[in-house]
Amino acid sequence: MKVKIIKTAKHLYDLQILQETATIQDYLDAINRFVEENTEPPCKGCDECCWERIPLTCIDVLNYINKLGDELDLNREWPLLDFLDQYTYICAEGGAVDISLGFTPEGACHFLNQGERICNGYAARSLVCQSFICMESSQTVQEFRSQLVNTGMDELVRLWMFQCKDAGINLFYHEENEANPQLEDYPKSGFSGKTKYNEVILKDICSPEVWQKLYRK
Repeated sequence: MKVKIIKTAKHLYDLQILQETATIQDYLDAINRFVEENTEPPCKGCDECCWERIPLTCIDVLNYINKLGDELDLNREWPLLDFLDQYTYICAEGGAVDISLGFTPEGACHFLNQGERICNGYAARSLVCQSFICMESSQTVQEFRSQLVNTGMDELVRLWMFQCKDAGINLFYHEENEANPQLEDYPKSGFSGKTKYNEVILKDICSPEVWQKLYRK
């Protein structure tokens, strides 16, 4: 076990990273163990979190393409760009770009089966979805989760900008206000070149301050 989720005396959940080689997948595995052992009732049939903004990382989008690609009927030459166009919501203001899952006119996640209240894209669900627990977390865990998601989204923005250039098309948005993102504002990170969560080392993503609070030798 490389990552452990624990309950605190204040009925919060906290996180301990036990090995320096721990990956995002180790974190997600720990979340799943914790939910199975501590969350009652199981969340199947509850869709409250499916009506909130669901930010995406680069690996999230690759998972949707690889695991649901046949169902989504994506452009074979540029599947990432097609997925971003059809199934996400790209919002930009100035140089800042936010990419989240698309939503229905009612405000539900695009992949929510509203009738059965279950996820049609469960096999490829995003980092935010996989790491959500119906329990308050410590401030450090909130910062940690935010850093993972934001760094992964920045890499997704990098890929989007590169692929638009390679495809010979302009950057596209679903909402924008004087959008002017620049590639230099999205440098490489621990997500760069990675296609799976078991390749992304947590220490490469966390700030030194957050790592010092979570790492237990």
